[in-house]
Amino acid sequence: MATLTMAILQSVTFSACVHRQRFLARIFLPNLQRSTYGTESFKDEDYGAPAATPDVPHQIYKGMLSKQVRAVKSFSFGTSLIGVGMQPVLYEHLSAPESSLPLMVALYSAVGVFTFVTPFLIHFVAKKYVTDIIFDPTTKEYQASVFKFLPTKRKITFKLEDISIPDVPGAFTTLCVKNIPLLCIPSDFLYPEHYVKFMGYDKPIDYQLSTPKEQNNENTKP
Repeated sequence: MATLTMAILQSVTFSACVHRQRFLARIFLPNLQRSTYGTESFKDEDYGAPAATPDVPHQIYKGMLSKQVRAVKSFSFGTSLIGVGMQPVLYEHLSAPESSLPLMVALYSAVGVFTFVTPFLIHFVAKKYVTDIIFDPTTKEYQASVFKFLPTKRKITFKLEDISIPDVPGAFTTLCVKNIPLLCIPSDFLYPEHYVKFMGYDKPIDYQLSTPKEQNNENTKP
C-alpha cells in the first residue's frame, strides 16, 4: 500500500514537470510569435487550446489523474475492510496458549497500519487534488470537484476573489480557495487563461520593497 501511495505522489509530480513546457508554450509562444514576426503561423489549435470560450457553463479543467486517485482510494478501503475482517481470526490466534506474543503484536501492528493509517494518509493528499472545474460565464463562478474521505466527490463553489496564493505553499498545494488548499496541475487546464487568473499572473507585480515601518505608516494614514 505504501508503494501505491508513493506511486501516485510521483505521478502527480512527474505530470506537472513533463507538461510544464507544453503549458507555457500554449500561453506564451503564440503571442511571442505574433509580436515578433507579425504572423499567425502559430495557431492556438496547434497547442490544444479551444478556439473560443463558450457563453454557457463549461469545463475549464480536467484532472488527468482522477481515475488513478479514485482507484487508489477504493483499493485502500478494500484492504481496510479485509483488515477489519481479519480481526476475529487474529484475536483467536492471539488467545491461543501456544501463540507467540511478539509475533502477534507485530502482525496486529501491520494489519492496523493498513486498516486505519493508510486510508487517512492517502486522503491527506487526495483531498487536495482537483478532478475538474466548471466555469459559469454568467455568474463568474467556478465549481471545483475534490474527493471526500470516501471515493465520492464534493463541490466547492468560488469566485476569483476567493482565491489566495500562499507565500509558502504547503505540501501538494497550488492555491487556496476559501482557505482550502487545492492542487491543480497547470497542464490540465483546458483554458489556460483561467490558470493565469487563478495565480494572479495578470496582475501587476508587487515586489514588497517597503519596510514594515513604512507599511504601518501607510496603514495609519487617514
